[in-house]
Amino acid sequence: MTASPKLFEIAPAPLTTLRVETLSTQPRRKTRLVGEVLALAILFAFSFEAACRVEDWVQFRTPIFALERSQLDLLVRDTLGMHGRPGGRFQKWSLNAFGMRGPDVSLVKPPHVLRVVTAGASETFGLYESPGNEYPRQLEDTLNARLADHRVACGEWHAQVLNAAMPGMSLPTIDQDIRLRVRPLNPDFVVLYATPAGYLDDAVPVAARPASAARDGSRLPRSNAVFPRVADRIRTQLKTILPTALQDRIRRREISVTLARHPRDWRFDAVPLERLKTFEADLRQAVGSIRSTGAIPVLMTHANRFVGSADSDMATLRMWEKFYPRASGRTIVAFDSAARLTTVAVARDSQAVLVDLAPTLARSHEGVFADYAHFTDLGAALAAGTASSSIIAASGEQSGHPWTTSALCRKQLVSTPTPAR
Repeated sequence: MTASPKLFEIAPAPLTTLRVETLSTQPRRKTRLVGEVLALAILFAFSFEAACRVEDWVQFRTPIFALERSQLDLLVRDTLGMHGRPGGRFQKWSLNAFGMRGPDVSLVKPPHVLRVVTAGASETFGLYESPGNEYPRQLEDTLNARLADHRVACGEWHAQVLNAAMPGMSLPTIDQDIRLRVRPLNPDFVVLYATPAGYLDDAVPVAARPASAARDGSRLPRSNAVFPRVADRIRTQLKTILPTALQDRIRRREISVTLARHPRDWRFDAVPLERLKTFEADLRQAVGSIRSTGAIPVLMTHANRFVGSADSDMATLRMWEKFYPRASGRTIVAFDSAARLTTVAVARDSQAVLVDLAPTLARSHEGVFADYAHFTDLGAALAAGTASSSIIAASGEQSGHPWTTSALCRKQLVSTPTPAR
């Protein structure tokens, strides 16, 4: 029996349509591109931050992982009040073990050392001067040059100048600092350069309240070591490139906004006599505190860019007004002049050494102020030269001082002019 061939035929399978789907790679490319951009941005930021830290180390020897993030971190409030942070470093500013600008010194004054402490706020601390050219450092150099000239008559003496000033230090805080922190240093002179404009603030200046031992704020958080320094650099550069007219416009708006929050009679349009009397009382208190340390008080009159000058730079004056918006720019200058006369009177009444710096700088040529009241290197040199002359003259008149017991030494010290650096 033969099978039919048809029985073994295989029916053809039905044809199906093949679909070819194309997978888009565009989202993957976008994701990869975004990732690469982010990686490059992170790498750039890291490199920029590393460059800032290396630059700080090369230029100022600031540690790569320093805990100070800004100039404010150089301030500390502890059981001794508000003062400089011992060992603090930020950019060009470095403090010694006592929290003062200047060389490291021993607490006990060595023999044949004339120790001078300068007290004040940002003008004394030094803001715009190049490193080592703030007026206290130049004062030390000038005094040492003078002592070297009279080594034969006066012996092997040299000067130490410790800068106890810090930005924002009010006169009551300075007085507190003299009593609590400067006294143990046994200074021969304390040079006080107070900032009268602080009495035009909204509230009358008071001493910074010392912290209790339990709430000692002298330690900075460890996280500060990785805080990006580049942010401050960018902010500083942006301020630098802004046109002066635009910066002045921003300041005017800030002042206007502040004034709008207060009644019209809030602003000082003339010298407030009660604030001037408070300044005088605080200054007399500080002189008494200096004398209680055994040091000779030296009072410097405050100088500014506008006294005795035809300079009508309203933009610079508005920079000053921005910090003290309760007073107009003209009132700030007038108050500064009135405070000079008060300082002269206090020095006369208390038999303190007077350094009348204001007219000295007013007679000098341009270039002594970096802004409304802070010195350039030249201004600091003039301040140092003026102060050193008064200190040397006072030393020569103090017959009981160990280095002026010789009549020849006293005569030479008083008669020879002091060179300004």
